[in-house]
Order: sequence, then C-alpha cells, then structure tokens
Amino acid sequence: MKKRILLMSMLASAGLLLSGVASAQLNLKQFGIGGGDSSAGAAPAASSGGMSQLLQTYVGANQQVLSGQSSLASAMGMSSAAGQAQQAAGLLSGGTPSVSQLTQVGSTQQSLSQKLTDAFASHASGGASATPVNKEAFTEGLSSLGKGVSQYSSLQSGLGSIGQMSPSSLLQSGLNPQTAQSASYIAQSAPGQLQSLMSTLSSAVQFASSHGITVPSIASSALKGVQ
Repeated sequence: MKKRILLMSMLASAGLLLSGVASAQLNLKQFGIGGGDSSAGAAPAASSGGMSQLLQTYVGANQQVLSGQSSLASAMGMSSAAGQAQQAAGLLSGGTPSVSQLTQVGSTQQSLSQKLTDAFASHASGGASATPVNKEAFTEGLSSLGKGVSQYSSLQSGLGSIGQMSPSSLLQSGLNPQTAQSASYIAQSAPGQLQSLMSTLSSAVQFASSHGITVPSIASSALKGVQ
C-alpha cells in the first residue's frame, strides 16, 4: 500500500514538472527560446535570432530617445546636454552592447530627462526667458522621443518571461554570455525606463503646447499608448 502511494506521488510530481517546463517554453517561444525543433543546431539558431530581435528593438528605441533628447536640449540652448546624448548614442553602435554600456546609456538618459524637465520648468517660470526656444528643433525632438517611447512600449508584452529566467537558464537556451546578460538587463530595466521617459515626454508636450510649438502626432499617441 505504501509503495502504491509513493508511486502515485512520484507520478504526480513528474506531471507538475513537465507542465511547468511546457509553460515556460510557451511563454518564451515568442523570443525564439524553446518550443522549437530540438534537432542539432535548430534551437540555438532560433534562440539567437529571437534575442537578437529583442536587442535590436531595444537599441533602436534608445537611439530614438537619445536623438530626441539631443534635439530637445539643443532647442533649449543646452549644448552640453545635447553632446552627452550624442555620446551615449555612440555606445549603441557596433554590435551587441554590453551591460556596462547599457547601464551607462540608461544613466545618461535619466540625467538628461531630469535636466530637460528642470529646463522646461525654469523657462515656464521666466527664469530662462532670455533664451529663445528653437521651435523646429523642439518639434523634431518630440517626434524622435515619441517614436522611442512607442518602441519601448512594444517591448513590454514579452519582457516578463525573460525577467523570470536566471542568467544560467538563458545560457542553456543557446545564447552567448554577453547577449544573455544584456537580455536580462533589458528585462529588468526597461519597464522603469519607460515610465521615466513617459514622464519626460509628457512634460515636453505640455511645454510645447503652452509655447506655441507644434506637437507631432507620434508624441501624442505615444502618451496615450497608441503604437
């Protein structure tokens, strides 16, 4: 009797384990991890392709954001801040960025967002009234920032699955160490970065609206979550 109960318990545990594995494969299939052909060479290629697409989307979003921040800073007469944005964008060229590079880009973005928000508030209160705003450059900045925010939004639907995976699990999926580390960083950081960028875009749109500056539709739709 005891042997029978033990056997049933072992079978039940095995069933739960297999169910969990299948669920993980389904969640990650959209990134090319698991759920595919298990023949030699097939799974690693799919994993690499899925993560490469994720990284490309993230890099593209950040390039748009930094371009937007650079244009907005230039429009506000903040040449130093504009230069910082351009330097950060340079870190995203030339292959898969490392976690160190992504961290530096994220830090620069955060700093620029704060500087821009402060500049909007200062100008609105009359503290920077002597500095004219380049309206054309400001509109260009809004357009690029809006595109970047929209691209960030497109990442959100699937990042949860990657964020729940350990670096070792990502490596077992066939990824090289740098890609696995970068993917893990993106999954952990992107949601918070999106919220910060949404706040910056909102402040920029409000500033533009109150100063007779054209607000492109992509900036307005990004704030509404329309992609």
